[in-house]
Amino acid sequence: MLGNKQVYSWFCGCFIIMNVFLSQMVFASEITVYTYQHVPFAEQTDTTHQGLIIDIIDEMFSRAEIEYKVVFNPLKRGLTMTKRSHNVCVLPIVRTQQKESDYRWVGPVLISRYGLFSSKSQAIPLVTLQDAKPLSIGTYLGSGISEYLTSFRYQVQVTNDDALNIKKLERNRIDLWAAELISAQALMRQSKIQLGEPELIFHTSLRAMACNETLDKDKHDALVNALNTMYQDGFMAKLNREYGVLL
Repeated sequence: MLGNKQVYSWFCGCFIIMNVFLSQMVFASEITVYTYQHVPFAEQTDTTHQGLIIDIIDEMFSRAEIEYKVVFNPLKRGLTMTKRSHNVCVLPIVRTQQKESDYRWVGPVLISRYGLFSSKSQAIPLVTLQDAKPLSIGTYLGSGISEYLTSFRYQVQVTNDDALNIKKLERNRIDLWAAELISAQALMRQSKIQLGEPELIFHTSLRAMACNETLDKDKHDALVNALNTMYQDGFMAKLNREYGVLL
């Protein structure tokens, strides 16, 4: 027979073990969401995460009632880790034929328009995209626009950070910079280098959230439903207007 103290100790032990077990269950159900420095859509400062994508993630996961955390990583690394790990997603990603079957998708979350910019000292008028065929074009690693141009055999040079392309353009290390229009304006303000209007606006794409293909079906459905309600009740339209994105 156990004494009262022994019964009390046994009960406390079970209670602690149960709490640890439940904590692990909560932790296991948490989804890690990778994004990348992409002003003004996603920006990491010393203490905060901010931007349109951060606002979309927060609203979507809150409506779906799913625990999550946001981690900033270079785009290429985020895609690789999402492909390899359970309960992981990454955004914003252009849905291409090469990526389509590797992930489970929630989207669209962002509409993007891309242009080709030249340096202040060397304007390069373009009439069609074909005019850029013999020229070197800077973009960033893992981006959909990089894959798009590469697929048509353009001369693409990639960096880990899109902001570096402005400096490469100014130093004549590339002829053109292929960039998302709103992000390009934000990067120009940050670098204090104004390139003016793009020589050519050549591409529009829908970007989405890519998740590991083993993502639980109920969670995937909850996130898709949450995003749909965000469009239906006007949340997405209001948010895009705040950031100057045309729907």
